[in-house]
Amino acid sequence: MISEAKKKQKKIEIMEKSFARYCETGLRDTGIKDLAEACGMTAPNFYSYFDSLDQLIIEATEHCMIKIENEIMESAPKSKEDIFPFIDKMFDLKRDFHPAEYRFMYQVFTTPRFHEFGKTFRVRQFERYRSYAEMLEPSLGVSWYMILQWILSLEQAINQFALFENATMFIMQKIHLQNMARSMFKVKLEDLLGDNVYRALNGMDEKPGDC
Repeated sequence: MISEAKKKQKKIEIMEKSFARYCETGLRDTGIKDLAEACGMTAPNFYSYFDSLDQLIIEATEHCMIKIENEIMESAPKSKEDIFPFIDKMFDLKRDFHPAEYRFMYQVFTTPRFHEFGKTFRVRQFERYRSYAEMLEPSLGVSWYMILQWILSLEQAINQFALFENATMFIMQKIHLQNMARSMFKVKLEDLLGDNVYRALNGMDEKPGDC
């Protein structure tokens, strides 16, 4: 008899492989036989782990999107000094933004039969973001409420680029997040850019206040 730990691990494996197949072929064109092939098991065996195909879709989508979210959180800033390098890293157009995964998530949670599950997923997601913002508050020295707004703006920027790959809009969103960070941390522009760059941009030999 399979242990609970092995059954749990097998369920995670099924969710991740099924999600990957759905991302390739879409919700409408992926059947139980396709999933069984992707997972290397027979179709009836799925019902040892999930009550229905709908349950698999819902749980697999949430599990895999949280996994992507956690990857971002692991590299999130731990101090004020980390914030601008973090923005640069997140807005590197060469990195993997998981476009197929985001497109499938929206396909699922905007489908009428899954819409209510999508709303509860969003509530739980918001709660995770708030907890993370509260955890960062002491090290960043900024109210968790302000950090939460920044996290939500970052999330929307990443989502939008993953869905539509509009580089111009993405860069504008990057500038917006940088400006939010400057406001949050009250970073002086000359301190952020460095003396030489600041002077070159302003055509001056001295910074304001040096006289």
